[in-house]
Amino acid sequence: MTTPASQDLTDSDSKSAHVKHPAMAALSLAALGIVFGDIGTSPLYAFRAGFLKPEASQISNEVVFGLISVFFWTLIFVIGIKYAFFILRADNRGEGGIFALLSLLPNAKEGSVFKLPTSLFVMGIAGAAMLYADGLITPAMSVLSALEGLKELTPIGTRENTIFSEKVIIALAIVVLIGIFSIQRKGSSYIGRLFGPVMIVWFFTIGLLGFLSVTKTPQVLQALNPFYILEIFQNSFWSAITVLGAAMLCVSGGEALYADLGHFGRKPIILGWYFVVLPGLLLSYLGQGALLMRDPNAIVNPFFILVPEWGLFLMVLLATAAAIIASQSIITGMFSLTNAAILMGLLPRLRVVHTSEHGSQIYVPALNVIAVITVSLIVLSFRTSEHLSHAYGLAVAMNMAIVTMLFGILMFRHKGWGLIRCGIFLGIFLSVDLLFVVTNVFKIPNGGWLTLLIASVIIFLMLTWIRGRKIMIERYSKQTLDYVHLLNNLQTHPILRVPGTAVFLTPQAVGVPPTLLHHIKHNKALHEQVVVMSVQATSIPFVDPEDQVTVTDMGDNFWAVSARHGFLQSADVPRMLRIAGEQGLETNEGTTTYYLGRTIITPRGRSPMPGFQKRIFCALAQISSNNPLYFSIPPGRMVELGIQVDI
Repeated sequence: MTTPASQDLTDSDSKSAHVKHPAMAALSLAALGIVFGDIGTSPLYAFRAGFLKPEASQISNEVVFGLISVFFWTLIFVIGIKYAFFILRADNRGEGGIFALLSLLPNAKEGSVFKLPTSLFVMGIAGAAMLYADGLITPAMSVLSALEGLKELTPIGTRENTIFSEKVIIALAIVVLIGIFSIQRKGSSYIGRLFGPVMIVWFFTIGLLGFLSVTKTPQVLQALNPFYILEIFQNSFWSAITVLGAAMLCVSGGEALYADLGHFGRKPIILGWYFVVLPGLLLSYLGQGALLMRDPNAIVNPFFILVPEWGLFLMVLLATAAAIIASQSIITGMFSLTNAAILMGLLPRLRVVHTSEHGSQIYVPALNVIAVITVSLIVLSFRTSEHLSHAYGLAVAMNMAIVTMLFGILMFRHKGWGLIRCGIFLGIFLSVDLLFVVTNVFKIPNGGWLTLLIASVIIFLMLTWIRGRKIMIERYSKQTLDYVHLLNNLQTHPILRVPGTAVFLTPQAVGVPPTLLHHIKHNKALHEQVVVMSVQATSIPFVDPEDQVTVTDMGDNFWAVSARHGFLQSADVPRMLRIAGEQGLETNEGTTTYYLGRTIITPRGRSPMPGFQKRIFCALAQISSNNPLYFSIPPGRMVELGIQVDI
């Protein structure tokens, strides 16, 4: 028998099970451009990063075999088995990603992720922070590594005396990155349809180049023997650390398979992986290895040296296009992650712009500005993809380890896995993830600190917002009044009632909000019909319309409305009022006025928050938008009332 709980874990299968073959092929093609952009560009930099020193003297057949073997089995084990056959099954009503996984845990299913044990909640926050770090480093890494192919172009047809210096490549990279971020406000739908075909050409091209190289040195196929992995560990500790760190680069972007689950379903993603992406990646790595066996000096840039000189410029253009697609995918992912975090109450209410009628295409202006500045500074600081590779990988490794732990806990407490079965899963997959985390820790002095810095800032801001908002709501609730007391006062001291409906929005689901009390105090009047509405995001991505609204008649034409929406749904207040009409609350949009509280927060109150954290929370509260568009309220029908809260 299938329980509702287990049903949540199979929605992505059921969604794609009814898709016909032509539609399945179309979904798989689209997934190539959106899901696999990041992992698809890893051959640009991952192979070279696997050598302790990128020098010809460091190259031997055994080292090449070991590196390819680690790459191949990492791709199979992490992506082909763990994600494809386990993680992708943990969907919340078809949606994937760290927040969807977090919200599936038993306590969160009761209504809020804040009800989770602190350890699990912090793990989820940390996983999200690692995704932000990855999202800021990936565009810089992908674009830099693509444009570095220009170093192989020369004015005289040789591979010496390049006409593109490091400074020129850095300048071009920043121009490309600024261009990528500048088009975000227009949305990506008008170029998104090209992503899939471009990535098809990309995977075919890198696979073909690799295949041609393998035919010249077929001995490289021996590298698929996992025995060579053991040799890597036996030969040199630091060499093994370097190889494992590079292996994390070859699966960077793997988390996108899970994050984009809701857009495509499990089967199209798996089909795209096994039939296009994996063959292209494997042939590219084998081809680069075969090249190094023939010419160890090619270690300076094995990916582009594989390309014939006549096609080098075209390959740089194709690689840049693939890097732009990878960057676009990760930027879109950051926007979606931010929107979900805002709706769940983990971040301030930043302005979110929907760039098309399709709700999933969004743009967060504040994040876009912060991201383009940060990414440009990263390029200027690290200057080359080789240097930046030291900063890359730690975020991916830590995020994957967190996802594995949360998945294991979910299976044990929610899916009914026994302790032994769960222990076997974690013993196998978590041990590998932690091995990658440990190897990437050694990168911290050379660049891994950047990942920790970005993630720490994100975690601190989230925890500050959550803690400050909790204190603010507690102080806010002290200013509320119960309905019985208010209605008794109005009967004893009647005030003018004017035609129309007043809707007072409040973060509290209980009591009369201070905004209503301030309105009565200053205006000495009320509308004939008064609606007090609380709007809360739930721990599930979508709430059915019939479950979104609860209406309570408080008497004397006062109504209390409790509204709920999923963390991937907008807080559309007018639509929720129309739903409330089915429960007896009749409103006219033309005569309805919406009242929002503009909370002015000062750090002068007594609370357990340190002074500096109070000031940061106050700054976050100032940038938190009370824009009527957040609630889909017509701007001309909204009134703001100021309320001061000391924390």
